[in-house]
Amino acid sequence: MLQQTWSPRFQDYSLEFYSFVADNYAPFYSIPIECTDRDAAYVLDGLLYNESDLALKEHYTDTHGYTEINFAAFAMLGRRFSPRIRGVQKQRIYRIDQEKDYGALTPLIIRKDRLIHLNWITDEWDKMGHFYASLESGHTTASTALKRLAGFTGKNHFYRANRELGRIFKTEHILRIMSDPLARQQTRRGLLKSEEMNALARQVAYGKQGKITARDLQAQRNTSSCLTLIMACIIYWQAKEISRVIQEYNLQDAKIDISLLKHISPIGWENVILYGEYILNRSLIQV
Repeated sequence: MLQQTWSPRFQDYSLEFYSFVADNYAPFYSIPIECTDRDAAYVLDGLLYNESDLALKEHYTDTHGYTEINFAAFAMLGRRFSPRIRGVQKQRIYRIDQEKDYGALTPLIIRKDRLIHLNWITDEWDKMGHFYASLESGHTTASTALKRLAGFTGKNHFYRANRELGRIFKTEHILRIMSDPLARQQTRRGLLKSEEMNALARQVAYGKQGKITARDLQAQRNTSSCLTLIMACIIYWQAKEISRVIQEYNLQDAKIDISLLKHISPIGWENVILYGEYILNRSLIQV
């Protein structure tokens, strides 16, 4: 059973629904978590355990979903992890070759604690392969395993190996984000879709003023899944309406630039009657 924990933000006991949305605006997974938990342990659950046919290759998240371990996990599972890290200019980057001249980056990585120990990774490589294969096959959930792994310190050799591997891909990610404006733009667009989904969820979950009364995990998961399904129906209907308008109207005569279509989001609800419609039949009213 998940406990509703105290949320300083809402000044009340609350529960968080951590949801996933694809590039095509399709919500494909949602899981209830305690509001005080970091999202970082749950980012792989949606990618590994959803029942959709989506080919999920990259995941965007904010700082709350970022750890160095996650970089290693995504790399081992053949996916790209692209978090938007707050204060990225203050993050550490690392080097692999102690003898190599890294040019302008040298002052940032010259210290001894900025050197990646590849032997730590190779010593635990077989165990890491078994570990992440077990997550993908579902022997244990990724969130449970990653929370346990993140709880260790550098004295644990397995944790240390995962951390070192994660630092390699973290360094690559930071350098790409800092040097490529298109990469920053793509990450920002991905996160904006999630923010739109959160806004829609707050409007749709109006029953009982949005309060979750279920106490067992399965009932909470049912509530979360139903909310995701309703949002998916709204987004699908909006996408079909956009497609219908394009097909039925001559856009050239209307002087509408079709290239602007990629900037139109189907996540909208202004034209949707979320609370139903009441029709009074005056013939049935008795005076």
